[in-house]
Amino acid sequence: MTVILNDLSDFTLDNLRRVAWGAESVSLGPAAIGRIERSRADFLTMIEKDPDQRVYGVTTGFGNRAKILLSAEERQEQAKAPPFLVATGVGPALPDRVVRAMIFTRLVNFVSGYAGVSLETTLAVAAMLDGRPLPVVKLHGQDSEGELHQLFNLFHSLMGDMSQLRDQNGLRNGTACAPGMLGDMALRARRRWRLAIRVLALSLDAANMSLDPQDARLKPILNDACESEAIDRLNEDLAGVTVAGRRDYQSPISWRVVTRMAGQTLRVVRNVEAGATDMLTAVSDNPVFLGPDEAPPWGRCISTGGFHVPRAYQGMNWLTAAWADLAAIIARQVVMIHRGSVTGLPDRLWRGSREHPGFYLGTMAHEIANRAREAAMPALTPLYMGQDDQTDTVMPLFQAFEKEGQAAHALDLCLAMLAASASQALDVAGRPPAPALRPFLAEVRDNSPLLEGYGADLGAGTDRLAAAFSRWCFGEGTPGV
Repeated sequence: MTVILNDLSDFTLDNLRRVAWGAESVSLGPAAIGRIERSRADFLTMIEKDPDQRVYGVTTGFGNRAKILLSAEERQEQAKAPPFLVATGVGPALPDRVVRAMIFTRLVNFVSGYAGVSLETTLAVAAMLDGRPLPVVKLHGQDSEGELHQLFNLFHSLMGDMSQLRDQNGLRNGTACAPGMLGDMALRARRRWRLAIRVLALSLDAANMSLDPQDARLKPILNDACESEAIDRLNEDLAGVTVAGRRDYQSPISWRVVTRMAGQTLRVVRNVEAGATDMLTAVSDNPVFLGPDEAPPWGRCISTGGFHVPRAYQGMNWLTAAWADLAAIIARQVVMIHRGSVTGLPDRLWRGSREHPGFYLGTMAHEIANRAREAAMPALTPLYMGQDDQTDTVMPLFQAFEKEGQAAHALDLCLAMLAASASQALDVAGRPPAPALRPFLAEVRDNSPLLEGYGADLGAGTDRLAAAFSRWCFGEGTPGV
């Protein structure tokens, strides 16, 4: 399959998923080709008719040389020779799906017609998604003034070939990484939230907790759309749950605040989704080219700060904090579900005997939840570089992306521990879960079997189950459905 791009409305989260996760290729439609060619012709005409207009990186130099107006010969020489010709960056490489997402979203500015780049360069970028080997983009040492280093790592192989005026600057300015990375995050965030709801419902059931906080009659009183959706999803999973023998008084806080925490997490997920959706159709180039219709008589280039996207890295930070909060609540439930004084279940679930081995993941859950907390704690704010008069501020995009991944992984591990603990608790109680949760419980037990004797490795079971959860967050199947 091929994703056809005609205009900005074709840059959707679904198309991003097809290209980045599904490895589909990209082709330019006739409308996009016509727009790019008209924009390019108008751009070159503007340079010819108004040669003294200062266009960053085209009629002027880069960085501190932005104040220097170049001669026609110097402009052509600059177009042929980018300021550096080697890739940088250290540490782990970004997964292919993220690299493909960033290449896909590099085309946003080009297809919009506001970049003024050539059709040849646009087609060369689109061709990078045809299944050929992808550039290696390292995760560390890349955060820079906007996305300068990251984009050069993505497209340095094209730099020596793109000798036309403006094209090399068009490849490495503006944003491509931010919308691609936030879009990747948005695609998996909603699925991880839904997974958390399912595990929390299993925990509520297994621990015999009161169902009062999930009472649908609370929704108009709470006046919170996100909490209301959390209540609805929990009630879907708990439909037909056994009521007899369930706790009839106030539950511990970690269970009582589930709808509130899940609602707030959903609010952050929605914010990330909205940010990604907006950025996929936003022009962020620097400079932006306005054609003669918008800026008579010949058009105009406007220098912008579009390459700096606080909505992206701050959205990532908020999601990291939301995952860490959920991990903390879940770790407390892992501890409390083993206490007979809380759940009414036999204490042998925790303490064990020779005949009935104990099952306790509470200490490990707290250690992993603290790892999520550590990922969320450091403030990720722009730092002054002091490199020169122009490029003085860093956008911490890759740092924020990495920390969200660390917190998400920790959350998956905590979810696996709580699901396995709930599974064991239901076995000790000798009862099945709510009907809607039974397929999910079967998958939990496939990956983390019930503890039936000494010598079992609870950590290995946790890793297997967390890996299954992570695969689902990346679109592989639907757990328990």
